[in-house]
Amino acid sequence: MRRQLILTVAAVVVACAPKPQPAPVIAPAAVAPKPAAVSAEALVDHTGDSPETAVTVPADAPNEGIDFQNHWIFDRFGRFRRTGGGIAHAGESSAMRRYEVVKIELPDHSQHTVFFDITENEKTWDSQRKQ
Repeated sequence: MRRQLILTVAAVVVACAPKPQPAPVIAPAAVAPKPAAVSAEALVDHTGDSPETAVTVPADAPNEGIDFQNHWIFDRFGRFRRTGGGIAHAGESSAMRRYEVVKIELPDHSQHTVFFDITENEKTWDSQRKQ
């Protein structure tokens, strides 16, 4: 009887033992294409660095756009001091654009030149003068 009991227990243990499962197949991860290398120079924001990237001053900017310019320069560079500047133009007849060129110095004594497109401001000023 003891032998029969041992065989029964052994049969139950064998029957209850977990069946070996096949190893899961792991699909190779989709390899995302590598982004093209970008130079550090390409990541630099050049807004205002030239007439082509000049910052457009809104036509309704108060104080002839000076406040707008000062706020824009401060937001981009921090503390600054105007060291010079002037008015420039590019293009011909109806395509002519007017720019205010502002030279600034930062606390680290670095010099920068910022271009502001004031074409729309000048149109507004001209129309106000004619009234």
